[in-house]
Amino acid sequence: MLLSGSVEVPAAGAFGDPGFHEPLTLTGTIPESAAGLTGELVVRLFDVGKPDRACDRDHPLSGCTTVDWSDFEDRPGVPSGGVFDNRLSVLSTAGPTEYFLSERRGLATTLDEYSPT
Repeated sequence: MLLSGSVEVPAAGAFGDPGFHEPLTLTGTIPESAAGLTGELVVRLFDVGKPDRACDRDHPLSGCTTVDWSDFEDRPGVPSGGVFDNRLSVLSTAGPTEYFLSERRGLATTLDEYSPT
């Protein structure tokens, strides 16, 4: 594990509730010993009060905290164009690099295309 932490997210039950489509900015420092590592980046979200709870689907209306990829623009908190900016900014001695968490379960150099479900 390279980073861990916690953030409080309000329990949103419907569109427009606090916490629903609410952007979060998380900042951390990866140890220098991680330089040159290869493998997968896993972002795991869970309720610290219920660490064994499993969600039946990866969707914001599942009752669990999720990463949302895109949605209809007329819904509260959805950015213009409907695609959420799930960005990972890396600053290293080589300079800054931007990646995007992708719904296809990887890192991408551009945002996913609009595809609300």
